[in-house]
Amino acid sequence: MRELRDLSKIGVLLIGIALLAIAAIAVHFYITYVIPQMLRAGAPDPFYAYCSHKNVIVHANREISDVMVLDNRSSQVCFFERILAGSDELCPVKDYGVYIVQGGEYKRVVECVEVRAIALD
Repeated sequence: MRELRDLSKIGVLLIGIALLAIAAIAVHFYITYVIPQMLRAGAPDPFYAYCSHKNVIVHANREISDVMVLDNRSSQVCFFERILAGSDELCPVKDYGVYIVQGGEYKRVVECVEVRAIALD
């Protein structure tokens, strides 16, 4: 009878440890997945832009109008009257450097960097 009582105490201990592990997994899931999803739940950015081989590429997440690409001296390089949602526009630039993409009141800074291969001897 005493052995049965000892086994039941061990079983209760193991169940408690399992519940603590499940609670830790739930808290980890909440912190790493749920909270970032709630923070991103706001309206997505109207566009994003990046540079590839001296070309600034603007991708519209929703329809945007009056999009300008400016160089680091605020001179207009390209102007797009309208970019449809889900579309891309290409703006060839003369030099590597920093460019500003502005659509309405939203701005993104894009850096065009020259990629060089390194020869190993």
